[in-house]
Amino acid sequence: MVRLSRIWQSDSLQNQTYSLNYLAPLALTGTSSSLSVLGSICIFLSFYKDKKKDFSFRLLVYLTVADLFNAVGNFLGVIRYSRFGSNRIIGQSASCDSDELCVSQSFISVTASLASFWWTFLATLNHLLHYRGSRVLEKGFLQILCHVIGWSFPLVIAVTALSFNVLGEGYSSSSGPWCWIKDCEDIKLNPVIWMAITGKFWEVLTYLGIFAMYLVLIFLKVKQHCRSRKMTSLGNTNAGPSYESIPISNYSNDQEPSIDDRFGILWIFLYLYVTRISGTVRYFILVVHNGSPYLPIVDTIDFVLMYIQSVGDSAQAFVNFIGLILIPYLSSKLQEKKYNNKRIYSQIM
Repeated sequence: MVRLSRIWQSDSLQNQTYSLNYLAPLALTGTSSSLSVLGSICIFLSFYKDKKKDFSFRLLVYLTVADLFNAVGNFLGVIRYSRFGSNRIIGQSASCDSDELCVSQSFISVTASLASFWWTFLATLNHLLHYRGSRVLEKGFLQILCHVIGWSFPLVIAVTALSFNVLGEGYSSSSGPWCWIKDCEDIKLNPVIWMAITGKFWEVLTYLGIFAMYLVLIFLKVKQHCRSRKMTSLGNTNAGPSYESIPISNYSNDQEPSIDDRFGILWIFLYLYVTRISGTVRYFILVVHNGSPYLPIVDTIDFVLMYIQSVGDSAQAFVNFIGLILIPYLSSKLQEKKYNNKRIYSQIM
């Protein structure tokens, strides 16, 4: 049985209770979830206004749909936990109890998180293939296949967990103030195994897959750089101009980085690790302790990571909006203003 052993308080062996303080995590999760909903809407509007609507932007939209549902699910958790106040006292006998809102929210969060991992991995693969000059994923049949896998596979896992009656109240074991896997002795398999099946295994697999593709991309770029230097040393002057060689007098909005350039492997790598790694670390802490009491230093680390997770797990759509839409837009306006100022100055001179 998985327990938050560090917060158990016992008056007697027959009367065990523990207290959970959710005030700060509720505020953090509610804020980040709300920002993600707003960020999702802005990404959808940006896609609607975009004339090209290329495949990379479409992948960002599909990922945003998953992240939007994840944020909504976590916000439902905030609403549910808010009913209990900032502190909740739970008896040992109540550890298997889960209401319909808790189970529904857990189902939404599991499905959305798994879909988010899939579309994140697919966006990384697409960027690597684009670098190699391949657009194979944009073919009609493969696009349909990507959608079938990306939405049906998470649903199958969530429905399976629901059928085994393992979705529900976990009292923030490796999660924030929302429901996930029941902290209960009566469920089949250990709860940490269900946590792996419904999220953590696929999350770690996504980490490793993206990291591997990032290393491959670095290798290809280094290889291309070495080849270019070799061609330059041999006197080959037929190479196209670099970004640095574009004169400012020819600046236009068409020279802005495309969504494919912005939605690259490095950004995906950082976006996923920064927002999700705290929850993964907490999961492995839980697995290592296997229900035994946490040491004080581990207890402190787990609390800090819980606060970070409360923000990160709900903020993915908002982070993508900031990094892929808002910052490039502001940067474009700044570049355009610099160009206009320089042109006015040159005309005066």
